[in-house]
Order: sequence, then C-alpha cells, then structure tokens
Amino acid sequence: MKKLFTFAIALIAAMSINATDYYFAGAANGWSNNNDAWKFVEVEGVLTLEVADLYGEFKITENGAWHPQHGAAEQGQGVALNGSYNLVKCDDSQGEADAPANCSIIIPNEGDWRYKDAKLTLDASNPDALVISLVEGTLYDHSAAPVSYYLVGACTNNWSLSDAIEFVDVEGVLTANVPDLNGGFKIIYDRAWGTEYASNGAGVVLNEDYTLQLGGANISLANPFGGYTDAVLTLTINGDDRVLKLVSGNFYVTENDWFIPGTKLGWNCNEATKMAPVAGEENTYEILLAEFGQDFKIVYGQWAVEFGAAKGSEDKWSVNTPFTLATPCDNVYPASDETYEDVTITLVVDYENVAATLTIASEVAGIETIQLNAKSIKRIENGQVLVEREGVRYNMNGIKQ
Repeated sequence: MKKLFTFAIALIAAMSINATDYYFAGAANGWSNNNDAWKFVEVEGVLTLEVADLYGEFKITENGAWHPQHGAAEQGQGVALNGSYNLVKCDDSQGEADAPANCSIIIPNEGDWRYKDAKLTLDASNPDALVISLVEGTLYDHSAAPVSYYLVGACTNNWSLSDAIEFVDVEGVLTANVPDLNGGFKIIYDRAWGTEYASNGAGVVLNEDYTLQLGGANISLANPFGGYTDAVLTLTINGDDRVLKLVSGNFYVTENDWFIPGTKLGWNCNEATKMAPVAGEENTYEILLAEFGQDFKIVYGQWAVEFGAAKGSEDKWSVNTPFTLATPCDNVYPASDETYEDVTITLVVDYENVAATLTIASEVAGIETIQLNAKSIKRIENGQVLVEREGVRYNMNGIKQ
C-alpha cells in the first residue's frame, strides 16, 4: 500500500510539471510567445526544442502567455553551445516592473553569426528555476549566406517566422506555394524581421504584377472577403524593385462573423456586438438592441475588414435611412445625439463587389430630441404607436398628439 501511495504522489507531481507548456519567445521567431513550432516537447523524458535557425535574445514563457516569464539575471547573459544557464523567473502580472532581462544565445564570433539545426533542452524539475541548455547547433555566417525571400502573414502562418513560406527557384522563377492565402501578409528576407516588403496601397489581383514597397502596411488581396487555396505566387527582382504576382489559385469567400463595435456597445468584437445571419435572406445580418446611438464601425472578423464612412467624408447615419458603407473608412457618426429604443440594425453585404449597406431602424425614433428625463410609456391606440412622458403623448416622429 505504501508503494502505491508513493507512486501516486510521484505521478501527480509529474502530471503537475507536464501541465505547463513552455515556449521559446525571441528574435528568432518574431517574439511570438505561443507558437507551437517553438514549444518545448517531451522527448524521452526531456523537454526539447529543435529549430532550423537560432540566434538573438529570448525569454521562456508559460502556456502561451507573457506572464510569468523566465529570462536572464542581467542583460547579455545567456546560454552557449554545450552549456547551460539558470533562468530567472519573475511574475509582473500585477503591473510591477520586475520582468527579467532578455536572455541571449551566446555566439563566440562577432558579426551576423547564427546556429543552424539547433537543439535546446529545458530542465523544469523546479518550475521557479528553469535550466536551459544548448546541446546541438552548427555555427554559420549568416551575412555570407545567399538572400532568401519568405512569405509570412496573419492567416497563412500566424506571422510565424519558423513557418514562413520560402520562395524557391522553379525553372529560374522564384516561386512560393501557399496552401491558403488570405488576410494580410508581407515578404521578408531570410526568415527574419528587419527588411520587409509590404503594400503599395492597392490590393493583389490575380495575374497582375504587384510592385512591393519597402516597409509599410500589410499586403492584402484586392477582395478582402476572398482567399485562394493552393495559391502560387512568383517574385521577380528587377534592380531595387520587387514584383509579386499571384499566378494561380482556387478562389473562395472566407467565412467570418460580422460585428458592430462602437461607443455605445464597446469597441470589442464579441457577443455583445455580434450580428446574426438572417434566415432565408442571403448575405444579410442583423442585431436587435434595446437602445442604440453614437458612432461605430462595421467589422468583419477580428478587425480583418472594416466598413464605415468613406475617409474624409462628412456622411452621417440617420435612423430608418439606409447608409452606404465604405472601406477603407472612418467611424460612422450620427446625424444627431439621440438614443433610439427597440432598434433593429440590418446589414446587407455584396461580397463580390466589396460593398455593404446598413439600416438602423427604430419604432420610437426621435423621442430623445424632446430631452425629457421622465420614464416613457409606449402604447398602441387605434393602430398607432404612441409614447407618453409626463402626461404628454408623442407619435413616432416626436410630434405631440
């Protein structure tokens, strides 16, 4: 019985240790703290991480969050090949400035040197004093290596440098095969941040040359609702110009939720601002609200696409009047400061032509223009909706009866 008890205690302790996932977050992976490609996994009882390219500063995070985090006691300290380093754990989740310094991969050479085919191990037997070791790696001069181009993006690979898609030479043409191309992306050098080719202000169109700009906003498809499976892109180097072309792919309309974040409902894309599809009406969505007013935007997904008032315009929304939305956009502001009751907001989307129309409907529009603080009573008399406040009755347009 004693042996069984001891075994049970040991098993519980092991399960407790293994319950924590440890991630490498640093320069080599764009400081992603939850990239599964950089998670330590158990190999023959040892937490192990194998990566193709290792360099720079880093920290170790727990369960894909920044707190708690493990780093160096002092800046510049770290782990060298065939060596170990005792990491320092600090939990500044209360907002205290006690986070550890960045730890470093110690390189014996000066210049742009890195380790390829590197292996790290992590001793987590004491979760408050992790020990990291660099057990394998081949030192190479990165500055002397040929320049390679990679595609990295939000939906393509979650901005993961380790999962970036390389442009490879196919019959003399730099070519990248992307299983699912949608959302924003950029073209980078050598699987590292620093040199980034980005949007020229327009969207990518199938079979049309797209000259990249050095730095700037994310590249996107001309149709923000669309994506391509089995996409093939080419990259042409013409002096200082980098020309991208989407040469083939299977187009589809991405599926996502619609939201109406704003001052009244809050600026988050959550259940409170989520619009629901209208049964039997194609590409139509609505939300029912007890009250609505003030400025807002219409958002597709988690801010993937934004619709609102055309940039620089003075167009404002009015109740019971269709409003033509635009993208790119500014917030949609109201024509008045009224708050409307019993509101139905309906959105109709034309995915193919990237257009949308919004209608904010209310049965009790205009009541707030009277600016009475007394509680209102709504009643129907002879088929007409009336609102009574302080003994005075008003019709739907706020006119005394």
